[in-house]
Amino acid sequence: MHNLYSITGYPDPPGTMEEEEEDDDYENSTPPYKDLPPKPGTMEEEEEDDDYENSTPPYKDLPPKPGTMEEEEEDDDYENSTPPYKDLPPKPGSSAPPRPPRAAKETEKPPLPCKPRNMTGLDLAAVTCPPPQLAVNLEPSPLQPSLAATPVPWLNQRSGGPGCCQKRWMVYLCLLVVTSLFLGCLGLTVTLIKYQELMEELRMLSFQQMTWRTNMTGMAGLAGLKHDIARVRADTNQSLVELWGLLDCRRITCPEGWLPFEGKCYYFSPSTKSWDEARMFCQENYSHLVIINSFAEHNFVAKAHGSPRVYWLGLNDRAQEGDWRWLDGSPVTLSFWEPEEPNNIHDEDCATMNKGGTWNDLSCYKTTYWICERKCSC
Repeated sequence: MHNLYSITGYPDPPGTMEEEEEDDDYENSTPPYKDLPPKPGTMEEEEEDDDYENSTPPYKDLPPKPGTMEEEEEDDDYENSTPPYKDLPPKPGSSAPPRPPRAAKETEKPPLPCKPRNMTGLDLAAVTCPPPQLAVNLEPSPLQPSLAATPVPWLNQRSGGPGCCQKRWMVYLCLLVVTSLFLGCLGLTVTLIKYQELMEELRMLSFQQMTWRTNMTGMAGLAGLKHDIARVRADTNQSLVELWGLLDCRRITCPEGWLPFEGKCYYFSPSTKSWDEARMFCQENYSHLVIINSFAEHNFVAKAHGSPRVYWLGLNDRAQEGDWRWLDGSPVTLSFWEPEEPNNIHDEDCATMNKGGTWNDLSCYKTTYWICERKCSC
């Protein structure tokens, strides 16, 4: 009877304490029947090891299985062993409490593969070994931490996951686009303002340049126009003088204030002018500054003025210094110059007649009296 209990794995009945040494071979005995209670100290390990074969291998850095630090080498073949019988009925009349686990022995070897023995004379239930489980259990093992429960540093509750990060990047991108558009519009506005200012300044400069050109052209044109008017007037007066000389007039008369002499009229001015102004006055009155071609004419003019005044003559050397010519272009045939005259001391290019009828050179810009000459009118 004692051998049966020791073989089946039941605890020893009362009074068998002396056979404690025979139970040392308990680890090599046949696994218990289904309804037999497990050996004390192995209840928790059997439940934990039931699904150990189908569990996912742990990561490299996970701690080893509790209570199996010393059994790592012995449990290498644990996956190929046959699971023990379960649910064996308890032995009749054995109501003794289970033996407490030994303090000196903390490790348990897995049971050997199920192998029935020849137990003649025992009415025991048929022992069956469960088929090996080939399917992979995808449920998380209590020995292996779940992958979903492993915290990831960059996925916390505040970040909200990849979706929240993507939204944040979209917000940054929108802000960048809006800022770029604003800066572009601002730069374009400043450029347009500068362009308008430059165009306005260019228009002002163009207007000033046009005004300056107009003024310069107007002044040059006015000077040319005055010169043309003077030339036309001189030609007209000369034509009139020649025309009057050709006409056969029955009665020769002179204008009021003019003195006649040999078919000509002479005007002695009561005021003073420059040589150019005196010439212009004579032309306006259809005459010219006096031209002396004979001694008689020279004597008439010298006696007629009868005063100590100095009068302009129609004689000058402006074209060439020292080459004195009358206004009609004829050279000087008679000379009545004072001694050491003309001397051209102060740019003296115009001739005058003094009180005694002598000639002297004088600056054309000085003012003095003048004598006009014209032919008599009919």
